[in-house]
Amino acid sequence: MQDIRRGKSMISRSERWWPASVGSSRAGFEIAFSFVVAAVMVACTVGGFVIGRKTADNYVRRVGRLIEDANIPQGMDVTHYRDDPVTAQALAKAYDVPTGDRAALLSRLSQIPGTAPYRPAPFVGHLAPQISWRGLHVNAAGFRDEREDYTTKPDHTVRAFITGGSTAFGIGSTQKMTIAYQLEQMLNSDVSDKGIRYQIVNTAYPAWASTQEKLLIQQYLVDMNPDLIIMFSGNNDVHWLLNKMDINHFYSYADQNYVQLLNELYTASGHPEWRIETPTLSSAMECRDLGRLTARNVEESAFAANRAGARLIFALQPNIVSTPKALTAHEQKWFQKLDKSRWDSCYESTREHLQAIAAPNYTFLDLSRSFGEFGADTEVFIDYYHFADLGNRVMAQALEHGIDWSSIAKSVSAGTP
Repeated sequence: MQDIRRGKSMISRSERWWPASVGSSRAGFEIAFSFVVAAVMVACTVGGFVIGRKTADNYVRRVGRLIEDANIPQGMDVTHYRDDPVTAQALAKAYDVPTGDRAALLSRLSQIPGTAPYRPAPFVGHLAPQISWRGLHVNAAGFRDEREDYTTKPDHTVRAFITGGSTAFGIGSTQKMTIAYQLEQMLNSDVSDKGIRYQIVNTAYPAWASTQEKLLIQQYLVDMNPDLIIMFSGNNDVHWLLNKMDINHFYSYADQNYVQLLNELYTASGHPEWRIETPTLSSAMECRDLGRLTARNVEESAFAANRAGARLIFALQPNIVSTPKALTAHEQKWFQKLDKSRWDSCYESTREHLQAIAAPNYTFLDLSRSFGEFGADTEVFIDYYHFADLGNRVMAQALEHGIDWSSIAKSVSAGTP
């Protein structure tokens, strides 16, 4: 019993001694562990914040860029002109700026719209928003025109709408140097039809193909009292074909912007599987198929115009490949980037199919071989498709002389389509 009690006593003393030592070590360990855990938690929090902030900043930056592209107009991009004397000299000549005066050139180009903002619009995908900015004015209807209302038409007035892409819209041109504006001025000063006034309304938008033009005519223009609709077009149908797009089923650049915005939202919400893909073909369609599709769009446009009592003219626009002009050094740089044989083939197919349309109110006007009177000392093109002021003036003159305006004016005066 004594041994048992002694043992118990020994055990008791042992129990009293070890817990004190172990407790002290355990307490120190727990304190140290707590510090480690706290440090890890702080590091994770800070790291998570930094990573999350960086991810959020990247998201905001990407989305912000897309939103700015859609809403903020910009002058012509001058960044790549600074170290390119050939381009700088060509643009100085095209826009009547003293050669070598870099500051004057950059100032001049900053006043010329190089892009156009856009907003979603039913059927056509997008239109320009109402805006007045430097050399750009767009009304509430989305047209680059000073007038604001087309519900009625003044008496003794011929109203013509011009549809098309960026060349018809006037990228690279101030408001008063666009084809539509210059044509209206020419008609109202040159045409001798007494008592008749002309309204030429610019309804084009950059990157549109004949499909968007057809929808614009069918869903918008037929209700705006047209006497004539001019499709100044053809170039973008080929452009989209070469980018492996089906012109009857594709997203234009502005549409692609909205798709990217949606994709950013889907990804941020944790559903990247909802992302939308841009429809493309595995290979570019044949030029003969493109000509057929373009002609179908134009024929349907002519039918819609005819029901509204309007004539329709398709003016096949020139570009740097189709023109017989002797190219300047600057124009040659753009020309060499394109596949001439492919462009020639597609334009020939387009020309052939458009000439075959037999609608009673339809006329085909081939302007694709314009500018042949100018030599290699004259700047007309600022890139593949767009003209400086001289080119727009020549196109306005071609439309003035290539269309029977007197016949249209007589019909308007007589009150008959």
